[in-house]
Amino acid sequence: MLCMARPSLLRLTQGDRDALLIEAERTAVADVRDACRALIMIDDGFSRAAVGAQMGVHPSTVGRWSARYRRRGISGLKGPEQDRRGRPVRLTTEHLELLRTTALTPPQQMGYAFTTWTLPRLATYLGVQTGVTAQPHYLGRLLRQMNLNRRRPKHVLEGKRDEFLHDEAKAELAAIKQGLPTSERVVISQDEAEFHLYPYLALIWGLIGSPQPQVRTPGKNQKHVLYGGLNLATGKLTATWAPTKSGPHFISFLEALLADYPDQNVLLITDNGSFHHTLKVDAFLDEHRANLEVKWLPPYCPDLNDIERTWRKLKASHASNFLFNSLDNLVDNVQKGVDELNALAAVITSTD
Repeated sequence: MLCMARPSLLRLTQGDRDALLIEAERTAVADVRDACRALIMIDDGFSRAAVGAQMGVHPSTVGRWSARYRRRGISGLKGPEQDRRGRPVRLTTEHLELLRTTALTPPQQMGYAFTTWTLPRLATYLGVQTGVTAQPHYLGRLLRQMNLNRRRPKHVLEGKRDEFLHDEAKAELAAIKQGLPTSERVVISQDEAEFHLYPYLALIWGLIGSPQPQVRTPGKNQKHVLYGGLNLATGKLTATWAPTKSGPHFISFLEALLADYPDQNVLLITDNGSFHHTLKVDAFLDEHRANLEVKWLPPYCPDLNDIERTWRKLKASHASNFLFNSLDNLVDNVQKGVDELNALAAVITSTD
């Protein structure tokens, strides 16, 4: 809860507040936008500590925003490079444009062996090209003011998959999802996930400057396979465990799925794994074709299978950063995660 503060030196007229709101809406610089909103909160009587907590900055930063605004108005919020106190800024507009262009250009396109730009590398490059020395952390502030930040790339399968089939299946799935839900049919996203005794690693909080956290590993890895079917309308997860991926285990899952939906037709969205196409599986699907239809995804299209996101969340929440005493302990813990998902799905369904 935000707490109220003692009277501030900042005094805003209605015109001042309107101008700050307009600037916050039109600026592309996150710091300026936050500063404008922070000043309005200060004028409303909130403390610097409360405003800092709301904006994710230190209270002293809020104090500097207020002081700059009192001295020079909105122009004082637009970065230290416009503040005439202290050492004059040596980076020109041309230097800043070079910095921005370089940061957005893959280093290998410029003949370097490394594949990513770090702030020290940018500082070195800028110094060689312009003769101007700038601290890496200062370049980081400048890049943020240019609305640039570092982002983790993601792997894609473009070039390996058939893009026409991918786009065709994506459009077809979008049309299927528009009809959710119906009382006669359920749409199930199906896949298998492997859970290894060798711990899955996920991001955790830690003190800045502290040693990197460590997670013990087993002498010998073991795994178990979770067969899952996610109801796209309710979020319910039908799940069965097996030691391997195989046709018989897939059939066991299908039997559990049909038992969960005895009075509805099931549309199953799944991939073309080889064990999904054994003679026994084909015979089972043919036997139950009256109430079980399969939509086979094209090869190398995991992004079209909604259950993939569920697997990532489940691994991060119930199978990461911890060495379980045994494979059974790991399976039991992941099953608790499955039960929690289904309990939440039941609550959401009951409120609809």
